[in-house]
Amino acid sequence: MGMVYQWRKQSRFPVDAQVAAERLQLIREELGEITPRAVVADARGDSSPLHSCFDWDDATAAEAHRVHTARQLIGSLVVVSANSTPVHRETRAFVHITADASPRYEPIEVAIRDVDMREEILRQGRLEIKRWRARYAALEEFAGLFPLVDAL
Repeated sequence: MGMVYQWRKQSRFPVDAQVAAERLQLIREELGEITPRAVVADARGDSSPLHSCFDWDDATAAEAHRVHTARQLIGSLVVVSANSTPVHRETRAFVHITADASPRYEPIEVAIRDVDMREEILRQGRLEIKRWRARYAALEEFAGLFPLVDAL
């Protein structure tokens, strides 16, 4: 049996993961590569199993794109100085908080001082580390790091 696929937790696509992955493989076979533009081109056809994964209404899709751009903008800001003291490592200026009823971005200096927000940031960090480990588990070049990651 070949590869078996499923969606990552919290993914919300209206198509079976196996069907989506097999379609991506087909795109690769036909074009020699998988790119976002190739996926959109394939999905544009009503008969594509990926069609329902996209918003084809230009007005709502444009608004969704602007919201996505806003997320990128917020996530791209970093702190370089705090109270006239240079910050020596890249630190995001705003962090995404989802713990309560109103997901939002908070300034890092506010979030790290609030006990609940700080705990959420730490939880998110641990989850990202677990995902990183799972993503690269097959690469022996990282094997020396895995015990350190597991200790976290």
